[in-house]
Amino acid sequence: MQSPQTVMTISRDEPLQATRTLLLEGIGYKVVALGSDAEVRDFLKLLDRPTPSLVLMCHSVPEKSRVALCSEIKLRYPFAPILMLYNGYDPTAAVVDGRLENMRDPQALLDTVRLLLSTKVEKRIHNTN
Repeated sequence: MQSPQTVMTISRDEPLQATRTLLLEGIGYKVVALGSDAEVRDFLKLLDRPTPSLVLMCHSVPEKSRVALCSEIKLRYPFAPILMLYNGYDPTAAVVDGRLENMRDPQALLDTVRLLLSTKVEKRIHNTN
């Protein structure tokens, strides 16, 4: 049996993050929920940690932190797609692999996560050939 894929969530909004965690765990993902820049950086330094299959960054993360954290995450996990959630029009300079309006229904989030994870697998297979 294959182990569940890990989704790292980064959010400053704890109730919203808890809801997303329950949603993602409910369909079989393992979730690592982080709230601050320091928590993300501490996680990246750990030797014995799950490798995230996808990173979900909330609109509640300030722009300066988004840019820095996305860069650090991509250095450590170049094949993990980063999905940025927006609350209305919210441009970012952060390098992300997908964007989703946060006000959409939960199914849109799950569909986008699945799409990015399937694209990641296809990209990895293509890069090894």
